[in-house]
Amino acid sequence: MDKERIKEYGGLFAKKAQELWDGLGDEVKWAKEVTEIRLQMEFLEAKQDRLFKEYGKAVFLSGQCEGPAVDGLLKEITVLEDELQKKYLALQKLKAE
Repeated sequence: MDKERIKEYGGLFAKKAQELWDGLGDEVKWAKEVTEIRLQMEFLEAKQDRLFKEYGKAVFLSGQCEGPAVDGLLKEITVLEDELQKKYLALQKLKAE
């Protein structure tokens, strides 16, 4: 196939996908958004578990909860918890609507 024909098929597919999406009900679109947020939260929670394990190991190895071995992990954990909180609030907002 030549590039022009592939481009035509891509455009046709995009048009059909958009028509299908526009025809879906609000419940399906809401479910998609909720599912995306939940998947993002699961990924963040897995990352959080890994960070907590690394943090615990760093604390165990260093013998203290402060210092260069632990500070970077604490910052990462804080950022991750903030992201999880935002996702949770977005999910609650969608559920309230």
